[in-house]
Amino acid sequence: MSQAILNPQINLLKSKQDSRFNRMGLTIGLCSGFLWGLNNLLFSLGYAVIPKDLLVTIMGTNAALFAIPLACAAINDTAAAIALLLYNSSRGMAKEVLRTLRTKPGLIVCCAALIGGPISQSAYFLGSAMAGPAYALTIIALYPIIGCILSSVFLKQTINPRMWFGIFLSVLGAIIVSYAPPEGDSTNYTLGLLCAGIAALGWGTEIVLATFGMSMVDPDIAITLRQMTSGLVLSLVVLPVVGGWGVVHSVVQIPSALSFLVAAGAVAGFSFLMWYSANNKVGCAKGMAMNSTFIVWGILLNIAFGNITEITPNMIIGCLSVLIGVTLVSVNPLEFIRRG
Repeated sequence: MSQAILNPQINLLKSKQDSRFNRMGLTIGLCSGFLWGLNNLLFSLGYAVIPKDLLVTIMGTNAALFAIPLACAAINDTAAAIALLLYNSSRGMAKEVLRTLRTKPGLIVCCAALIGGPISQSAYFLGSAMAGPAYALTIIALYPIIGCILSSVFLKQTINPRMWFGIFLSVLGAIIVSYAPPEGDSTNYTLGLLCAGIAALGWGTEIVLATFGMSMVDPDIAITLRQMTSGLVLSLVVLPVVGGWGVVHSVVQIPSALSFLVAAGAVAGFSFLMWYSANNKVGCAKGMAMNSTFIVWGILLNIAFGNITEITPNMIIGCLSVLIGVTLVSVNPLEFIRRG
């Protein structure tokens, strides 16, 4: 009799604990989206004060087109890695970072880092620089859909009709937002959108690999390895190839540019930390859905600080379509409302 009475109580307590855990994961995911939108703003402010005309004169147009954004990406990821190393050191976890690096799960996370870091991070900054932050953010917001498709192929997860409809809405939104280039200088607009698409593909792939690796690696350690790998590869491999160290030297001599880019990197580090943590707590679908709100935060913050002066109908319709589509792919709205 006592066991029969206790079982409902235990189930009720477990249900409440699961609900709190779920809300915590969703809140962390939402915060990761806000911080990534803030990263976009800080990066744009730092990028704006770099003397690009002078660098173009010195390096040539084509060289500067790639070297400047990639140098900013290297500063961003290096600053993120340093911030996360300091964070883990303050928790007495610095040795765990080095120990994990020598394990198979740690190497899997490093592989995810190569895809999501040097490739996707560079493509993200190139896309923002060439197509503009609002348009690049809208295309990059497709990454959760790519992640779901890859999860269905490699992790054997099922995509139901609701999710396919979400994929359709997101693709439609991307087409709408990129249908007409914004007024003004749009020479590299199409190339910028292509770079943003590469970033979306890379981040969708990264989270599948990282989630697999995090089954045996703490999320805080995993994201630190990710940023360390990305920062080192960008700094030691990519920048020498594109001549980016000259840009870094110029940025260091401009305190405002360096301050904004370093702050953007630190913010990005904790955004990724929360992204990994949310995916680990509530699963890839919900974690990606909450993080995808970065498109809204990014545009709102850029508008508030005057980075975006003209809001086009295409931007509004495309942004809403992508956001609704991503949400449908990631969560069931009716179930989400019922569970509170």
